[in-house]
Amino acid sequence: MVAQYLARKKEYPDCMLLFQVGDFYEFFGDDARQAAHLLNLALTRKTKKTQHVLSEMCGFPIGSVDTFVEKLVMHHGVKVAICNQVESASSARKKGYNSLVDRQVVRIVTPGSLVEDTMLTPKENNYLASLFFDRGTWGLAWADLSTGEFVSTTSTSDKLSSAILRCSPKEVLLPSSLIENGCEETKSLQVNMPQEAVTILETVLPDTCMKTFRPAASFIPQKVSSGCQTCSVAIKTLALSEQAAISAILDYVDFTHRGSRALIRLPLHVESSDHMIIDMSAWRGLELAKSLSGSKASSLLQAIDSTITPGGSRLLAAHLASPLMNLEILERRLNAVSYFYEQERLLQRMRKQLAEVFDMERNIQRLSIGVGTPKDLKNVASTIDEAIKLIDLVKANERLRHSRLPDLPGKELLGLPKLLEECCNDLTANEQQGENIKRASEEIHRALKDDYASLNSKTGFVRVGYSPKLDKWQAILQHDPRASEKQGLQAKYRELVGSTRLRVAFQTEKGYFLDIPHDENAKLLKTDRGRRELEKLTLFQSLKNSVRYRSEELQQLNHELAEAAVEVERVENNIFASLRDQVLIVRNELQSMAHAISQIDVVCSHAQVALDRNFTRPLLDGSCELHVKDGRHAVVEAAHLRGSNSRGMRAFVPNSLHLAEAPVGSCWLLTGPNMGGKSTFLRQNAHLVILAQIGSFVPAKFARVGLVDKLFCRVGSADDVAADKSTFMVEMQETSTILTQATSRSLVLMDEVGRGTAVNDGIAIAGAVLEALCARQTRTLFATHFTALIDLVGETCKNELRPYRMEVLEHQMEGQAIHLVFSHRVVKGLAFQSYGINTAALAGCPPSVISRATELLDKLTASSG
Repeated sequence: MVAQYLARKKEYPDCMLLFQVGDFYEFFGDDARQAAHLLNLALTRKTKKTQHVLSEMCGFPIGSVDTFVEKLVMHHGVKVAICNQVESASSARKKGYNSLVDRQVVRIVTPGSLVEDTMLTPKENNYLASLFFDRGTWGLAWADLSTGEFVSTTSTSDKLSSAILRCSPKEVLLPSSLIENGCEETKSLQVNMPQEAVTILETVLPDTCMKTFRPAASFIPQKVSSGCQTCSVAIKTLALSEQAAISAILDYVDFTHRGSRALIRLPLHVESSDHMIIDMSAWRGLELAKSLSGSKASSLLQAIDSTITPGGSRLLAAHLASPLMNLEILERRLNAVSYFYEQERLLQRMRKQLAEVFDMERNIQRLSIGVGTPKDLKNVASTIDEAIKLIDLVKANERLRHSRLPDLPGKELLGLPKLLEECCNDLTANEQQGENIKRASEEIHRALKDDYASLNSKTGFVRVGYSPKLDKWQAILQHDPRASEKQGLQAKYRELVGSTRLRVAFQTEKGYFLDIPHDENAKLLKTDRGRRELEKLTLFQSLKNSVRYRSEELQQLNHELAEAAVEVERVENNIFASLRDQVLIVRNELQSMAHAISQIDVVCSHAQVALDRNFTRPLLDGSCELHVKDGRHAVVEAAHLRGSNSRGMRAFVPNSLHLAEAPVGSCWLLTGPNMGGKSTFLRQNAHLVILAQIGSFVPAKFARVGLVDKLFCRVGSADDVAADKSTFMVEMQETSTILTQATSRSLVLMDEVGRGTAVNDGIAIAGAVLEALCARQTRTLFATHFTALIDLVGETCKNELRPYRMEVLEHQMEGQAIHLVFSHRVVKGLAFQSYGINTAALAGCPPSVISRATELLDKLTASSG
């Protein structure tokens, strides 16, 4: 077995090899030491005489494999190769004395190749991405093997970070040409890879993303993969870099799933120009999908996610990562939201029905790959039933609304928004496939039990009466060992042997047997009759208190039971395979149905949030204007409503914004004290624009949004110690990105530019940046403490620049210190005081320090004249 293990380990040197030995999985050698440490398993060492790789081992029962593999892959970033016994011990013995049971690697588990339900997060996609660079163009592809989704695009280097953030992959495939002589990947970029890739690998990819380097052959576009046989034809018109990225994913799917039917859809090509580009620092600083702490809590996604289904939640997250630039699609989404917003009773009924829907997208994919269970089939059938009910709800509502119209075919859908009409069509499929779907659902319900516990078992999931053949074998297998026959057998053998203490027992694993206490057995052996009868039996087990025998009669009975068990499993497997094939025939239609359900869930979620939070429908157009009346911060407001606002703030204060069409008033210079609300105002308007461009209502009384092509946000910075970059260097790099990439259609949010260096240097840099943005007529919110900027660049930017400040109210009782009230209102004008000392006092700095700071400030003010 040592040679067999070493051979498999050599094939997968970068994986921990999980080796099946009977009913256990074992790690050996270095893998065993690593597994013992990571999984807290007991490490077993054999004697010093056995100095080979198998002398150190640790393991666990086969039934615990998902739990331990998930820990290794998802928590420790380890690849695991699962090596199973692919033949029985009896088959191995037929090959000759001492023949080994054949073992083969059947699955390689990596973060991006997961399909196992127990290892996936229901409301999150699990993307595997691939990157390739060719002739100045990046090719990017990403796929979720758990749903079958497959997307590809091309990008330039300046847009690549935004494209990667859209999918936030769990694992990314890179050509092995990125590494040389085994060096760290970020230190060895070479050949035709641009230097920007260093930054991408260091900062854009999530910390939890595994980088997997694959040989050049994986990126050959002409490669035809069994995962998608028609793919080579479908991608011929795409750029070579995009074809290469697609090919790498298909090759990797074959590699990790070892030839199983890991079916994914044909790649959907998307144009990067169809989506808003969100700068990397904006994505993180605005806390769109995750907060700065790394959790979904306090993110914009959490604040607006009122979806009910897992698929709907995943689709909403995808929308948030890819705001649209297409007015037609956005209006279709908004029309659908308005439809449910205006009909709250229908909305509540739809959401109640959506609560009965299962994650059909992943159910179908598991069935396609070959790891599905009867539970997946039952979930598919139940979801089909619920889809029909969703359509019926919409049709009934439309019949009520248009009851005065002539009775025309399809009349019930005449008033539907286009998006909902398309969803309803996907829910019904075409006439022929619709019948196939209906038949498949009915057959599944007829065949499978309603008890979900039985649907997770290998056998026992088929209804009684569905298959006469199965019922016959089940009757034999489920023979009650406590029935009268058992008593008759026991009486018979007691008479034969001459013992009243003999009993006929039954165990599932051992079948029927005779159990005789040790002392009774000894007495029987001393008698001629007892010895004669016992010699006719087969002794198969001796325990502490008894011995166990089998007779030919009992062995025959056990054989019949074993045969019945085999036949039950075979017949039920055939029934399962037949039902699965019926589902897979209409796989594409069912995936469309699942997507339609997710679309409806997202639309209903937007409508529910709008009703609950008084959101309004935005006006979208092709202008370069951004006009908001009484806008609010969606995340802060949601925290208030949940009662989770740790600072105990009063109700959120709304504010308005009007960045006019260039050249008049396209830039606001926002001044005011710390804690005054400048950063909150910047973020709330960025969130509002994003919400509008995903097709959601927005937290404002009125909002007119000229489509934003790129969103940049430089709000707050920190050192990048790993890359040897100071806070100021990070700030300047982010500023450089904005100045080189922003257009007149972009939205730029800048907070405290220039604060990380000497005052005069900082003011000069901030002024130059402000002038550049005004000259480009980019919509800009520029928050700063440098009030001197208005004098420095006011004349140059007089058309574009408008000064605003965060209002601060001063109250002073006789004989008492000045008390500040931050109203959080945005008003016209400049804030000529920063109130930094007052803020320090509010923060709890010692009175002596506050007093001395006041003295020093007076001295500085006097000296500056």
